[in-house]
Amino acid sequence: MDSIVHQTDALIFGGGPAGASAALALLNYSSSDVILVEQSDFNQVRVGEQVSASIFSLMDYLIIDKDEFDEGSFIPSYSGTSYWGSDRPNCRDSIFTTEQASFQLDRERFDFKLVEQVVHRGGRIFPRTRCMSVDKLDNGGWRIQLKHPVQGVFYVEAKFLVDATGRNASICKRVGAAPRKLDNLVGVGTFFNHDPKTMLAHEYLIEAAELGWWYSALLPNNTMVVTLFSDADIVSHHQLHQGDNWAALLQQTNHVKMRVKGASICSNKPWVRNAASQITDFSSCKNFIAVGDAVSAFDPISSMGIGFAISTACQAARLIANNLTRNTIDAFASYQLDITNHFNGYLKTRNKFYQHECRWPKSDFWSRRH
Repeated sequence: MDSIVHQTDALIFGGGPAGASAALALLNYSSSDVILVEQSDFNQVRVGEQVSASIFSLMDYLIIDKDEFDEGSFIPSYSGTSYWGSDRPNCRDSIFTTEQASFQLDRERFDFKLVEQVVHRGGRIFPRTRCMSVDKLDNGGWRIQLKHPVQGVFYVEAKFLVDATGRNASICKRVGAAPRKLDNLVGVGTFFNHDPKTMLAHEYLIEAAELGWWYSALLPNNTMVVTLFSDADIVSHHQLHQGDNWAALLQQTNHVKMRVKGASICSNKPWVRNAASQITDFSSCKNFIAVGDAVSAFDPISSMGIGFAISTACQAARLIANNLTRNTIDAFASYQLDITNHFNGYLKTRNKFYQHECRWPKSDFWSRRH
């Protein structure tokens, strides 16, 4: 099996929205050959996410009609309430946008549709496949050793590499462009099931607390996601990755706990996800580009994840397609500069927002953000 070598124009690592969108944009608007590699079998739990109505413009660009998504993929959020800076409710849509319409995204349905479309449009997908090594070729391209649990070891030679592996940025690290983290925020959460007959408001709720802040939102089938965002060392110190400790802290909230009253918890073992703000500088790497969280990741309070992931993926696809026909190296430098400027603007807004919460001046979580 070692002798098998696949040739491609673009090898994309990561089967989430960023990776699938980069593949779709290349397949839609160029004659590029595309391979997408995903380490998982696509069955891992995906946490729902708040998105604005601009998501549909991005889908239009990817030539996917809203009606093609399964029912329940986009649940309207008619309102959002935050308890931030005081215990008085503030109705809000999003901190970082003035758009009125917002939706709770069912990530499993959404992600599956994007990947399905990649296959339908001629892309090759290798699931359950790990990257073993990355080597630069004399012609400027890449030779990548991959391993599948059944097919074994094989190789791909690609003209371009795309890292869409999320905050882990695993390919960036392999090519010497590790992300720069600005904090150690993590999300610790689980799902709750309400009785299907219970009428629940299609809204999300944010509540600040001494150790961080809580987020809850309604998902399809009367499932609710509840997540605590705090720093990794605080989570470790208070053992909040343990179900009993997490549940006890939830009961200390004033408002989030009321949203799961009478509901059954889906798992007593909360998941823990990296939610740090970080940025990657890959400018020294030729024929390589990072997209989505791999190039720049934001605090979940900003609701910027999915839209940014897809828009950077589409932008990267245009750069790759153009570079395959003519030399456009300067455009990659401009992309990196745009990412940096965008990230610096985001930091100013994020810092200003966190400074509105002053109720726990001795809390490690809040003092780090003042």
